[in-house]
Amino acid sequence: MARRSRTVVADEGTELNMTPMLDVVFILLIFFIVTSVFVKTPGLEPIKPEALTDQAWNPTILVAVDSSSNVWIDKKPYKLEEIRPILTSLRDETPKANAIIQADRNADVGTVMGVQELFQDLGVITRVGTE
Repeated sequence: MARRSRTVVADEGTELNMTPMLDVVFILLIFFIVTSVFVKTPGLEPIKPEALTDQAWNPTILVAVDSSSNVWIDKKPYKLEEIRPILTSLRDETPKANAIIQADRNADVGTVMGVQELFQDLGVITRVGTE
């Protein structure tokens, strides 16, 4: 019996069809163009004043007040009466701490002022902002 040896001959004529990949790329490109948000400019660029006393602000304590008068510290809600020891411990960790209070638009002003007064009693410099 004669033995037959198998030899594999590579076909040098094979090519990778790029058409389906290009179709997907163009579809994604069209999707991103259609769903992008375009910035509308007012048409006139106002001249903004420059502040001479502006300081870099890097708050180390972040406190948020929601519309239900809950005070959020480290992703946990508290009542205003419960936050003094928490703020004291945060201040003790960083003696020269700066804080920012983020208040919800519908937050109770009394709660925001109460948090700010607590920070003032503890000697922490604060800024208040709204979302």
